[in-house]
Amino acid sequence: MVSGAAIAQDFSEVIDNRQQNFLSIADTFKSLKKAEDGSDSDWETIRNLAIKNADTIGALKGMFPEGSSFDSRSKPAVWTKWDKFESGLDGLQTSFVSMADAAVAQDDDALEAAIKSADRSCKACHRGFRTKR
Repeated sequence: MVSGAAIAQDFSEVIDNRQQNFLSIADTFKSLKKAEDGSDSDWETIRNLAIKNADTIGALKGMFPEGSSFDSRSKPAVWTKWDKFESGLDGLQTSFVSMADAAVAQDDDALEAAIKSADRSCKACHRGFRTKR
């Protein structure tokens, strides 16, 4: 029989990596929002940060191997409802791609819409797939 500690050790690196990636997404999103200021927005910074987050989200899909919920904040629903979870990540990634596109076009309305979409995606995923502290 394998102990819970042994299982956690097997996945500790992947759990740490995905947690660090989620923290990076949150920090980058905050920086992106600070760069947004209507017509005075720092469009190049917004584009770069949005692309960074889109890329990070793409990498996250490979960071949830079966059994890696032990000692993490991920609910079992991540694995039992993987299609829904993956769809949420896809939606969030699309929002960041839309932010990058809005930055290239210097379209503040499109940027605002993409930011709101990302905020909704984050909240929905936290409710359904992440335990509270």
